[in-house]
Amino acid sequence: MNKLKKTLALIATLAIASTAFYACGGDTSSTADSSSEADSSSEAESSEEESTEDESSEEESSEDEAPVEIAYTDDGDVLSVLCWTGDDIEKMIENFGNDKVEYVNVGSSGGEAREQYANYFAGDEDVDLFVLEADWILDYINNDEYTAPLSTLGFSESDFAGCYPYTVSVGTDNNGVLKAASWQATPGGYVYRTDLAEQYLGATTPEEMQAFVKDWDTFTESAAKVKEASGGKTAMADTLGGMWQVWQYNRSSAWVDADDKLVIDDYCETYAELAKKYYEEGYVTKEDQWSDGWYAIGQDDSTMGYFFCTWCLGAGSMLSNAEGGESGATYGKYNITAGPSGWAWGGSWLAVSPKCDNGTLAHDFVKYFTVDETTEKDYALFKSEFVNNPTAMKAIVDDKSNSNALLGGQDQFSVLYEAAATIDMDGKITAYDSQIKDAFNQAVTKYAKGEVASYDEMITAFKKDAAKIEGITVE
Repeated sequence: MNKLKKTLALIATLAIASTAFYACGGDTSSTADSSSEADSSSEAESSEEESTEDESSEEESSEDEAPVEIAYTDDGDVLSVLCWTGDDIEKMIENFGNDKVEYVNVGSSGGEAREQYANYFAGDEDVDLFVLEADWILDYINNDEYTAPLSTLGFSESDFAGCYPYTVSVGTDNNGVLKAASWQATPGGYVYRTDLAEQYLGATTPEEMQAFVKDWDTFTESAAKVKEASGGKTAMADTLGGMWQVWQYNRSSAWVDADDKLVIDDYCETYAELAKKYYEEGYVTKEDQWSDGWYAIGQDDSTMGYFFCTWCLGAGSMLSNAEGGESGATYGKYNITAGPSGWAWGGSWLAVSPKCDNGTLAHDFVKYFTVDETTEKDYALFKSEFVNNPTAMKAIVDDKSNSNALLGGQDQFSVLYEAAATIDMDGKITAYDSQIKDAFNQAVTKYAKGEVASYDEMITAFKKDAAKIEGITVE
């Protein structure tokens, strides 16, 4: 594998260093009037200037269209794109419109895929591109046996200048090499029942509703009002898991320090105590996130709303399931507002395998969804996806061209566009996040349910589970 690393590095260097230039001559003919020498001279100068501009323009156009240097053959039968769910990839393939692209299901959840990918790569199965999740992307982009630089597909970092900067940062390995590109930004908001909001809080617009959920103190006050007005039937928040997505994003430090030691700070206790209060007071439902009951509460008045991010809001998504589909009891009865704090949930990145044997098609697929503003905008409207290009998203918001039937025709992008600009994951992601966050959330859930007597006992149990995670130190 050392030989492979050296080969990839050499190819990447050559790809960056090689630039093809083409010069095309312009038409230098002139229609100057010969009746005046001055006029003739003036027209000649003008013609020369136009010729120079034409040549410059054609040179730039030719340079833009110069072939990229790709390190892989095009010998494969299909472009294999690995992921744990077809929710994104199948729609991407449909939008891309090339029947040589194939979705390969590896696992049934992101956590499973983290382990399954390694087993898949160890065999002889075909793999060209694969999807990585924010919680464990560092495991793969820092392993040259699994991921190759995007430069091997002919890309330079400047190609991704139009992306949200945090996505480029997350996709860059510890050596400063760009290894993965994201097609999405994932800001979240509070998605609420408009009928219940009017009945219990008197809010008739998203702007009015935002005043009731503008920060966590206000959100808690509103939860108490809703509980009283509904006779305890309606909780303000969907699940502890939903609340956790918001809170875990706003943690100010990473879960492990530079020495891979587990970091437990005051933020952990603040959230644990809030979660316990919400659970005991009925401000959050007793359902678990991802369970069948999680969707059912969206139709039976058990919850005012959900904490959902961009990828929860399209056709066939979590919101669609919570409404019961187009014939559901609450179809179109939801709106979205910013909620108590900015946050983002997950995110997905495309990475290239060193085993890629469809280099040109892999390049085109990555470019289509992560580089080209025009096709990114098209995909945003095709899937109701918040794509990784602020210029494309701003154009959609300004055009008022997006209408989400699940939200009663509201444009979710208009709410989430501002939130996307504030996403900050720099220095907060570690290779252990999926395991640590799962262990902490389970510990908090037990504490909230009264299965653990005190916060100190909860932390002791959490540390015990965290100590099982290979690579980190727990003190």
